[in-house]
Amino acid sequence: MNGVRVRDRRGFTLIELLVVIAIIAILIGLLLPAVQKVREAAARTQCSNNLKQISLATINCADSHQGLLPPGDGLYPIMSPSANNSYASIFFHILPYMEHANEYNSCLQPSDPHGNNGSLPTYSPFWNYLRANIKTYVCPSDPTNLGAQQSSWSSGMLSYAYNAQAFPVYWNGYNRYPASIMDGTSNTIFFTELPANCVGTWYDWGPSIVDQSWPQPTGPAALFVQMRGSNCPWGANEANPNLNVPATSHTGGIMAGMGDGSVRVVAQGVSGLTWWYALTVNGGEVLGSDW
Repeated sequence: MNGVRVRDRRGFTLIELLVVIAIIAILIGLLLPAVQKVREAAARTQCSNNLKQISLATINCADSHQGLLPPGDGLYPIMSPSANNSYASIFFHILPYMEHANEYNSCLQPSDPHGNNGSLPTYSPFWNYLRANIKTYVCPSDPTNLGAQQSSWSSGMLSYAYNAQAFPVYWNGYNRYPASIMDGTSNTIFFTELPANCVGTWYDWGPSIVDQSWPQPTGPAALFVQMRGSNCPWGANEANPNLNVPATSHTGGIMAGMGDGSVRVVAQGVSGLTWWYALTVNGGEVLGSDW
């Protein structure tokens, strides 16, 4: 070999392998929180976009019917029994303005199966006429929303609720946009977050907050809460909706769709009184500095 010594090649020792594995584990540990933050940011963005679409669809719906806002639940767009009315919650009424006209139209019935439209043709989502899972109605951060897998309903669940002060049940009257929102559309909450497992079908009565027809808490008692796990706030559920208060799984605050179509993150430190002022439509209150 002309005096050249060939040295034996050796592999990694066990200690070296353990050191490499430990370094990789440390890097993964450092990376996971960053990945979780990115996922939460993406979920927040999706949730905000959902509320924006719902709010804008509601405004467009009112604009198409001479400013008449859809009720939280009831006949629409004619306030008395009329041919081709629909009878359901606001979340059903706005479907045609969210690019879901096909799902809405599939529910046209020649008779009046629920008996609230004078036996005239009506758009009725009840009795499994509606089979639709609306992606816009699902917040990615809602751990209780299992979509089509949830319960035995024919349609998916909903991660949001309507403000019953802005959208009363039809026997309590109808509001008009923007004339009825005397506190200002940018100062009035239209929609907010609510865990899906706290309510029943979104196209029936529809998830609501501050609804005195149940009744639900009003005033400072209506302040939203931070969810702990996947349980409903205050133990509310479909059979006991009178305990519903808004709730969020996001950290730091809850998202609210406002009457002007914007979306606002309301900080967790907001007072119950300021929150209530943002829910009233014509109370004349001035929102606090914590808004």
